[in-house]
Amino acid sequence: MNPRRLPGPIQGLRGAVEVPSSKSLTNRALVVAAAAGGGWIHRPLDCEDTRLLAGALEQAGWNVTWENGIVIGGRRLVEMAEVDLGNSGTGSRLILGLLACVPGHFRVDGTPRLRQRPMRPLLEALETLGSDVTSNDGFLPVDVLGRQIEGGCLGIRPKVSSQFVSSLLLAAPLMEKGLELEVLGPLPSKPYLELTREVLEFFGASVTHEGLVRWRVAAGGLRPAAFDVEGDWSAVAFAAAAVAVAGGSVSVRPLSAKSSQGDRAVSEILERAGLEVRFAGDEVVFTGAMTRAFEADLTATPDLFPALSVVAAAGPSGSVLRGLDHLKHKESDRLAVMVENLGSLGAVFEVSGTSVRVERAIERNRACGTAVTAADDHRIAMAMAVAALAAGPLELDDDRCVGKSFPGFWPMWEGLIENGTRIP
Repeated sequence: MNPRRLPGPIQGLRGAVEVPSSKSLTNRALVVAAAAGGGWIHRPLDCEDTRLLAGALEQAGWNVTWENGIVIGGRRLVEMAEVDLGNSGTGSRLILGLLACVPGHFRVDGTPRLRQRPMRPLLEALETLGSDVTSNDGFLPVDVLGRQIEGGCLGIRPKVSSQFVSSLLLAAPLMEKGLELEVLGPLPSKPYLELTREVLEFFGASVTHEGLVRWRVAAGGLRPAAFDVEGDWSAVAFAAAAVAVAGGSVSVRPLSAKSSQGDRAVSEILERAGLEVRFAGDEVVFTGAMTRAFEADLTATPDLFPALSVVAAAGPSGSVLRGLDHLKHKESDRLAVMVENLGSLGAVFEVSGTSVRVERAIERNRACGTAVTAADDHRIAMAMAVAALAAGPLELDDDRCVGKSFPGFWPMWEGLIENGTRIP
């Protein structure tokens, strides 16, 4: 444990923030470069999750070098590999499809929390395609006897994660007939499939789709390539939320205004809450503060929930966040943990099925050092730093988990708040 005192209350932030590269794009590029037999990933996100996936590829036989980016080389045959993904849900799901399509025997495993995260829809799909996979009743550890599989037509019900769909699409060029995939039933986190398509096409795959629910990926076509990773809109959410809570004006870079990342929606949501959002080149500038309650459906962007729940709880009551069905399957049960943390700061919520409504805002300027938990969840730890701007100081039980996606978060945060006005 490494506790941290989160400063606050603070108003009037001023400054510029540089966000890390996209974790989602880095992970997808790692898998596709491996499938392509090589590649160079420029400006990757160097964090716990991407290191775990890169390490897993090494354990499975690929040559991986972190030097001026990430260089993926060819693969040596590994008869039996223990593949450890730690607590990386994304990495474990994305690599399973790849391993099912290359020669070798692999055991994929991770932390006790990762063993609780669902894998069944992906495993059943791989079995239908002819893969030899054995699991712990739909959970890790999973044994994979990899080989080239035929591919062809398949329907999948992803239920809790679009990562199952992405895993199959990323592996599809290695299948003898490619893959024709139809998504059946609800599809959470849809925008991530656009990122999957972009990376596949960059490395040469032929991909077509209809409305993100019918996909065709041709066999073959992959070639080594150099992929440049753009800035992470998931990380932007915390700097933007800080402005919404404390007021001021902060610029964030480097970003693409045309990004396919779903979490780009944070800019539109905060505009509805009263902020001014302005794009200028590779920067986006957030100015003002939350002045009105807002509503947002986060079905497609569940990673925005921790940051936006703080914004909703720190402003005028009445904000509603919907589409929270799958938050319990994240690194923690995010809905329950955020309601508990913000409740300890005086907020009152009405939780109804898959939505939450703020009935009473948090008590600002409490200055009581309330203890809050990160629940070993990177996004909750960062969200509580935002909450401290209104109701701090807060005592966070462990700050290390931010390394999962944003290793430089705490230095960035200290630089962001140093120009704000501390409220006695």
